[in-house]
Amino acid sequence: MSAAEPNHKYRVLLAEDDEVNQQIVMAFLAGTTNIELTIVGDGRSALEAALGTKYDLMLFDHNMPHITGDRVIRYLRSGNSSNAGTPVIRFTADADRADIRSNGGLIDATLPKPLKAETFLSTIETILQLG
Repeated sequence: MSAAEPNHKYRVLLAEDDEVNQQIVMAFLAGTTNIELTIVGDGRSALEAALGTKYDLMLFDHNMPHITGDRVIRYLRSGNSSNAGTPVIRFTADADRADIRSNGGLIDATLPKPLKAETFLSTIETILQLG
């Protein structure tokens, strides 16, 4: 991935409770120098991070401890944070369910688990307008 602005660092929040999936995302992003990744392991920590820092992109697992990813996203989208308009990619093992895919337009993209590098990276490039 190469950015149109090579010196710009994109702040990305990853909210994922599964350490293996955290490692997978880190491996996918290992070749990028323009992404600053913050990782949290549950919904409560995701909400705290998103309320405290402005991100360029947020990556959420659908099912997380304490607060689901969808509940955190709905709260942030309601205008209660500087991330109300931040693009969101959601990961889920239930990607076949229509309500999971759309969620009322609150989600910019939904990626099925297990994650595939090419799909993951192309989705990020599209959303962040890299390339």
